Amino acid sequence: MVGGERIPVADRRTPLDIDHPLLGSECKYRNKISKFLKDAMWQAVSGSGEDKVPVVVLGEKHGREMLVLMRLEDLLDILGEAVKEEDIFNYGGTD
Repeated sequence: MVGGERIPVADRRTPLDIDHPLLGSECKYRNKISKFLKDAMWQAVSGSGEDKVPVVVLGEKHGREMLVLMRLEDLLDILGEAVKEEDIFNYGGTD
């Protein structure tokens, strides 16, 4: 969906799952995503309305690093505004 090339597990040219000119993507699939994360995302979506991008900011108590959870379609919208569409969406494979 982001226009990069999917890197098979057997071909470790990069430690990432997708070779892309802008994004360093590692894909994680689970049978279920935690209710905590889904509830937080729902709260961000319902509170954002039509004019804001919903994000969930996650961090550990007393930790300095913060992580952001957002919907992929929202990230793609932001990237489409930040760079030329053909640069991202026509790079390599079809993933």
